[in-house]
Amino acid sequence: MELIVAEKPKVAEKIAAAIGGTDVKQKKVGQVSYYEGTHNGVEFVVAPAVGHIYGLAEKKKTNTYPVFDIEWVPSYVESKESDYTKKYLDVLEKLGKKADVFVSACDYDIEGSTIAYNVFRFATKIKEGRRMKFSALTAEDLCDAYENKSDFDYNNAYAGEARHILDWYYGINLSRALMSALRAAHRYRVMSIGRVQGPALDILCDLELRIKAFVSTPYWELTAEVKGAEFMHSKGRFLDEAEAEAALGRTAGSGTVASVEKKEQIIKPNPNFDLTSLQVEAHSVFNIAPSETLELAQRLYEDSLISYPRTSSQQIPASIKTKDIVKQLAGNPEYKELADRLISENRTTPIQGKKTDPAHPAMHPLGQRGRPEGNEKRLYDLIVRRFLASCAPDAKKERTNVAVSAGEPYDADGVVTTEPGWIAFYGPYYKSEDRELPPFAKGESVSMDKKQKTRKDTKPPKRYTQASVISELERQHLGTKATRSTIVDTLFKRGYVDGKPIEVTDLGLKVREVLHKHAPEILDEALTRKIEDDMEQIQEGKLDKEKVIGEGREILIQTLDRWKKDESKIGEELLEALKATIEKENMIGECDKCGKQLRIIRMRTGSQFIGCTGYPACRNTYPLPQGALIKVADKKCPSCGKPVIYVIRKARKRFEMCIDPGCPSKADWGKKKEEKAAEKTEEKKA
Repeated sequence: MELIVAEKPKVAEKIAAAIGGTDVKQKKVGQVSYYEGTHNGVEFVVAPAVGHIYGLAEKKKTNTYPVFDIEWVPSYVESKESDYTKKYLDVLEKLGKKADVFVSACDYDIEGSTIAYNVFRFATKIKEGRRMKFSALTAEDLCDAYENKSDFDYNNAYAGEARHILDWYYGINLSRALMSALRAAHRYRVMSIGRVQGPALDILCDLELRIKAFVSTPYWELTAEVKGAEFMHSKGRFLDEAEAEAALGRTAGSGTVASVEKKEQIIKPNPNFDLTSLQVEAHSVFNIAPSETLELAQRLYEDSLISYPRTSSQQIPASIKTKDIVKQLAGNPEYKELADRLISENRTTPIQGKKTDPAHPAMHPLGQRGRPEGNEKRLYDLIVRRFLASCAPDAKKERTNVAVSAGEPYDADGVVTTEPGWIAFYGPYYKSEDRELPPFAKGESVSMDKKQKTRKDTKPPKRYTQASVISELERQHLGTKATRSTIVDTLFKRGYVDGKPIEVTDLGLKVREVLHKHAPEILDEALTRKIEDDMEQIQEGKLDKEKVIGEGREILIQTLDRWKKDESKIGEELLEALKATIEKENMIGECDKCGKQLRIIRMRTGSQFIGCTGYPACRNTYPLPQGALIKVADKKCPSCGKPVIYVIRKARKRFEMCIDPGCPSKADWGKKKEEKAAEKTEEKKA
C-alpha cells in the first residue's frame, strides 16, 4: 500500500479523486479526512499534512544565547498555536504503520519537500520513498504526476532542512542577543533580526539615510505653448536662474518648426507572471500587499484555477497545452471575445520571459471555471489577462519629436498607439503613456504662446513600497520567493519600518546602526547571498548540508562572542532609540483645546486613552477602544477635523475612526441593523 501525503486537506481530496476516480472512499479519524482507493490494482491512501507539522526546538529550554542544541519535534509540542496539527499527525502515524511506500505529493519546492521528508522519517517506518511532481491541481496533471513518479527528492529536502536550521540559529540567537541587550538596560521588548531580515533592513536603512541626507536644490524650466501643446526648452533644467531668465528673454513670440521626426516602435507583450512580478503588479494596480497576493494566489491554485504560484519562472514549456487552455477560457463569457480572437488568428503560444525555474512554469490559468470573489477574482482576472496578452500580437506605437526654433530651441515628444495588439487583451491593467501632438510640418511658422519660467526643486530618491523592496530582495538574491513578503511583514511588526511607502523608524535605524557597529556580518548581503547559493548547490547535490550548516554556525559564534562583550553598551543605545520611537508612535496630533500635542496614554492596568501633553494645565482627553492596538492614521477626520486613528484587533479587520466620540461620522454607530435598514427604506420613499 502507498501512503500519499499532500500538503493540505483540499489538495489531498483532489489527488484522491484524480487517481482513484469514483471508487475512492472517504474515511475519518475525528475531524480529519483521508481517502482510500486503488489505481491499476495498487492500493493507496491519501492523507493531508497542514503545512509544517514538525518544527525545530531546543532540546533543553533556555532563554540565553548562543544556543545550537536543537531537534525536530512535532509542531504542537513546540507551539500552542500549532495544537491543531496534532490530529493530522496522529492520522499520518496511524496510516504510516500500514503502508509500504511513501509518496510525497507536497508542493514541489524546498518547503514542500521538507514537510514531506519530516513526515517520511519521523511519522513512519517506511523505507521506500517516491515523489509526485505537478504544477496544477487538475485531474490530468495529478494522474500524470502519479503515473510518472520519480525517486524521493532528498536533495530538495536536505536544502530545506539546512535553510530551517540556519534560519533558526540566526533568528533565535540574534533576536535573543537584541533582547538581552535591552534587558541589560532594564527594558523588555520583543525584537528580532534574522539571516535575511538583517540585509533587508540594511537596504531600507541605506535608502532612508540617503533621503534624510538629501539637500534639495532649485532648478528652472522654460516652457511655451505651441498649437495647444506644451514645448520645453531643449536644455531641460537650468541650474542658474539668471541663465534661464536670459534664455526666456531671447525666446521670440513666434518660431519655425525645425524638424518633425516620427519613429515606429514595436512593443512586445509581457511574459506570464512569476511570483515576484505578480506581487509587484497586484500592488501597483490593486494596492494589495505582497503577502496577501501570495495567500490569494495559493487559494486560486487550490481551487484548480491557476498553476502553482511559488514560481520564479516567466516561461511556459511546450508540454503545457496552452491551446486547450485558451479554448476553455473561450467558454467563459468574460474572456470569450478575447480568447476567440486568439483562436481565429492561431495565436495560442505565449511569449517566453527570461526567468526560469526548474520546478515550475510561469503562473497561468488552467481554463477551469470557478467562482472567485473579491480580491481573488481581481487577481484571477489579472493572471488570465496577462496569459491572453502573452499570446497576442505585438503592439505598435508612433513616437514623434517636434523641434521648434524661436530664438531658443524648444521641443516636444508625442506617442500614439497605432495598433493596440496585446494591450487590448491586458485591458484595464495597461498604463497608457499616449500623448498626441497636433500636426506639424517642417518649416511651418508657429506662435509661441504662454512662455514661462517655472522653478522646481530636486526631489530625494523614492521610498520603497512593500512590492518594490521584495523585487529588490529578489534582484540581490536574498531570501526566497515564498519568504520575502513574510520578511517585510516582520519588519513592520517589530516597529523597524512603517508607512506607505516604507519609512524606517528611529528604532529601525538604531538597530541597523548597532548591528553595523557590533555585528556587521548580519547585514552583509554577500554573506546571505552565499548561503542562498549554497542552498541551490545542496539541491543540485554539489554540496553537503552539514558543511553549509557548520560554516554558518561558525560565523554566528564569532559574531555573538563580540556582541556579548558590548551587551550593556548596546542596550543603552537601543533603549534611547526605543523611547524615541514609542514617543513618536503615540503622538496623535494637535490638541484642539490648547494647541499642544495629544498622545496615547497606556496605564499599567492595561487601559488606554488619549490625553494632552499639556497636562495638568490642559485636561483634554478622548476615550479609546480597550484591548485593541491603536495606530496613528496621520490624517484628519473629514467631518470634524480631529485626528483619525486605526483600531486593530486580532483576527478582525482593522478600521479607522475619529478620536471624538461625538463626531458626526459616528452618528450611526450602535444602531441596530434593523433600524438602519428602516431608515434607508424611508429615505428611498422620500
